[in-house]
Amino acid sequence: MRIAYISLMSGLPWGGSEAFWSARAFESIEKGLRVFVSVYDWGKEIPPKIKELRQKGAQIHLRERFSHDVPLAKKISRFLQNRIKSLNTQWNALLDFHPDEVWINQGSNVDIVVHHVQLYQVLQANMIPYILICHSHEQYSFIPDANIYPKGKDIFKNAQNVLFVSNRQRSLTERMLAMTLQNAHIFRNPPNLMSKEILPYPPMSSIQMAIVGALVTGKGHDTLFEVLSQAPWPQRHWQLNIYGKGYGLQYLHDLAAYFGISHKICFCGHVGSATEIWQKNHILLIPSASEGLPISLMEAAISGRTAVVTDVGGNTEIITDNENGFVACAPTPHSFAEALERAWARKDEWQVLGKKCVEKIHEFSLYRINKK
Repeated sequence: MRIAYISLMSGLPWGGSEAFWSARAFESIEKGLRVFVSVYDWGKEIPPKIKELRQKGAQIHLRERFSHDVPLAKKISRFLQNRIKSLNTQWNALLDFHPDEVWINQGSNVDIVVHHVQLYQVLQANMIPYILICHSHEQYSFIPDANIYPKGKDIFKNAQNVLFVSNRQRSLTERMLAMTLQNAHIFRNPPNLMSKEILPYPPMSSIQMAIVGALVTGKGHDTLFEVLSQAPWPQRHWQLNIYGKGYGLQYLHDLAAYFGISHKICFCGHVGSATEIWQKNHILLIPSASEGLPISLMEAAISGRTAVVTDVGGNTEIITDNENGFVACAPTPHSFAEALERAWARKDEWQVLGKKCVEKIHEFSLYRINKK
């Protein structure tokens, strides 16, 4: 059997949305299947997982990244390719592979609808079954344009399966399409942990708070900085550890300085395993304006850590306000400040709340955690 995995994520070379499909690609190779992987070409910055997939025998197809800064001739060529199917050769390598099944990974829930309709047309014309993997999504007052509704309905309806990271993401996508998806299923991203066990709780002589994720729009770093710059936070003993990479690094450095909290913030970059994060930190902060279901929340919960989250995506499918964590009703500085203040007032209970998060994970039957 021949299986193709196509990632449509274009914002970063690698991110949390790549964990699930890449894990499946490795599993497919181990089963002796032929594997084709198509990702964007990031030049010398080839993600380690892509290198490893190539070493294990996967056929790697690197696609050209879109850029507005190209010569006029290139723009004319793009225009013609987008309107004359025979001139578009982007997916010829996929067809030459002759896949029996194609898995399409989307950083959002509608990447294929908005930017890659030609891929759908190629699959339909060649009667190739496909599965859609959906991650983040729009949550607030979103009226879809014509490319999404009604044009996108057939893309979802004709998929063999549509995989969502949370029940809320599924319901919001169905709202976006004004249709029930009978082919929808929930999946869970694999955690990046050394072992699935509750970690010893660090001493609380200095409160260590973590925010984990790409340094990009929507993750709420700026919202959190604003909250932590306001009284009484500057006078409290805490450190915010920021894990992740992205185009926003320099801006966030400058924003921390602007708010006068640089001395309380550590930019830790990318770490090999989330276990390193939860050996050090007491609580996870997710001030995001948009999420599917963050892997970071699953990893924190498995490790026995509680969280303060915004009520977006599947966050509240793991965190119940005041029971095993704290929920901000909206992704605004005012709402997140209120939730974070309630969390601080109960910091002596964080370890107990973290154990309740582990119990919640067991209820989901997602992972088996080894209790020491």
